[in-house]
Order: sequence, then structure tokens, then C-alpha cells
Amino acid sequence: MKKKLSRSEARCEAFKIIFSLNQHKDDVDFLFENLAAELPASVTSMPYIKSTVLGILEKEDELLEIISNNLADGWRLDRISKVAKSILLLAVYEIKYAEDVPTPVAINEAVELSKKYDEPDSSAFVNGVLAGVVK
Repeated sequence: MKKKLSRSEARCEAFKIIFSLNQHKDDVDFLFENLAAELPASVTSMPYIKSTVLGILEKEDELLEIISNNLADGWRLDRISKVAKSILLLAVYEIKYAEDVPTPVAINEAVELSKKYDEPDSSAFVNGVLAGVVK
């Protein structure tokens, strides 16, 4: 059994929790406990996962404003898929607040998450929004 998650795997788990919270407004502590029970390897990555998820929740309005300000003309937040929105929240949080995550890594990981969990064209969309955020 794997003893520790890679940072990419931990980031994926953080994304899943953010997505779940945006879908159902579940109890975040329940989601952390559930993750630890279902994926024991996540326990060692829990400090990163918790700080990231809680940071996103704390700064969600600011993060959404940043995302909204970097959408192409004619796009609004309510037109973005819930998956892309969750990925963008995670990436923008890491770009702005996670000092141990280089910006190119945050962008690349977001693009990879969108390739895995969203529509085929989503990765280009996510990359474009994040390019605007970084400018």
C-alpha cells in the first residue's frame, strides 16, 4: 500500500473536495474525515489539502472576482462548468497564496486536472484564464 500521496495526487484530492463543496455545500470536516478513511495515504498530505481547501473557502469571493476579471468578453462565471470553476479556484489560490507552488506548476497541474475531469476543450480555456491571471 502506498504510504504517501504525491503533491499532484494531493492537489487532485483538494480539487475533489472543492468540487464537492461547490456541488452540495457538504460539511468540510466530514469530507476531510471521509478522505482519510477512504484513502489512508492522504493522511500525510492532509496539512496541504486542508490548508488549501480552507484557504480557498476563506478567499472564495476574491478568487471568483479574479477569475471573472480574466474571462473572455461574453463569458460569465455562471457559464463555466463546475469542474472548470473548481480547478480555477484551486489554481488561482495556489498562484496567489501558495508560496511553495511555482506559478508554472500551478498552471500545468490545473490544465492536467481539466484534461482528466472536464470536457476536451476545457484545458485550453483553463490555460487561457490562468494566463490572464498571471499577467
